[in-house]
Amino acid sequence: MLKILFVGTPADTIPNHEKLDFGQAVALTHELELTYRNEQREAAAEFFVIGKDGLDLYKGAFNFGSYDYPNIYHQIKDKATKIRVDKEKQADKLFLLEQIEKLTPEEFKKEETIDRTLINVDKDRISRLKKWQRVAIYSLAAALGAGLLLLGISHSLQKAQYEEALEEGRGIVSQQEEIIETYEYGLLGEEAEFLKSLEAKDELTESQKRILANLYLEKNEFEKAVQIMEDTVYVETLLLKNPQLAKEEKIKKINAFNQLYPTNEARFDLAYFEGDYELMMNLPSINMTVERSEMKTYGLLKLGKVEEAKVELNNNNSEELKQKVDSYEVLTAEIKTLETNLADAKKASKKDDKAIKGINAELKKKKNELATL
Repeated sequence: MLKILFVGTPADTIPNHEKLDFGQAVALTHELELTYRNEQREAAAEFFVIGKDGLDLYKGAFNFGSYDYPNIYHQIKDKATKIRVDKEKQADKLFLLEQIEKLTPEEFKKEETIDRTLINVDKDRISRLKKWQRVAIYSLAAALGAGLLLLGISHSLQKAQYEEALEEGRGIVSQQEEIIETYEYGLLGEEAEFLKSLEAKDELTESQKRILANLYLEKNEFEKAVQIMEDTVYVETLLLKNPQLAKEEKIKKINAFNQLYPTNEARFDLAYFEGDYELMMNLPSINMTVERSEMKTYGLLKLGKVEEAKVELNNNNSEELKQKVDSYEVLTAEIKTLETNLADAKKASKKDDKAIKGINAELKKKKNELATL
């Protein structure tokens, strides 16, 4: 059971220096974050995640009203997943991720699709656009980088860039005009102009960097994407997580990227797509995101390592994979029973050919179900 201890919280809503249950702390930070957003103010507080042995598993600072995260569940999931740890500490990291998934109420797990550069934009300024175009503005960054919150970003850098972009040397109105103009290029389908407008900026927010990197990846300009993000594993994971890419296109791009920037993560991802589960399990030092944990769970299941798959399932809590594991166990038990019945039927002094044929047909059916699981 995890506990949370806060230091320096800005309101009576969250008690300081008091160990709170993790689920309670998630709810309280969610409530205070929304309050501060509505009041348009910010404040920060430190927090510590304490394990059952009393040791700190994680230490961080939550910035209320910043729009960075809706609650501490999302921050810890984001930041902790990105942190690379020694092999000895990998178990602690996965334990932390497993526990926050178990202890967080489902209502607080919903991902946000906010692009922070648009938070203060006057919505009337874009009223002349069609509804689908307005929707495109707010979903553009999220659509290109869906699920990437698991990779994490640096809050201090993002905050500094955001404040500088909004405040240094410019008025609010002119800044809004610039933001709207930039995103209009993208939503109106003028990709070349959109790309040019981002490349022309002296500094980019983390959201804009991801958008630009994805635009480069779309054009197979891998070197530029790596130059922007400064992390080859991160960029390769952008390809893996991109929901806009069909499977074959995704494999093709990851293969091409891996030729230039070979990583074990890319080999792991490609092995999964190619069904080479033995290779997956033998690659060392993989940056194990929740999605890769799901891939590993499935790989173990396909190799027949059910107990290991169950253990890995604890690190991602995928309901779909849980059902597959349950189905696998049921099917293997049914196949074993049918094989025993078939052997007995064949040994019988008076063979029943009709019964044997029926058992064979059922056995074939169950084996096919197992193979396609």
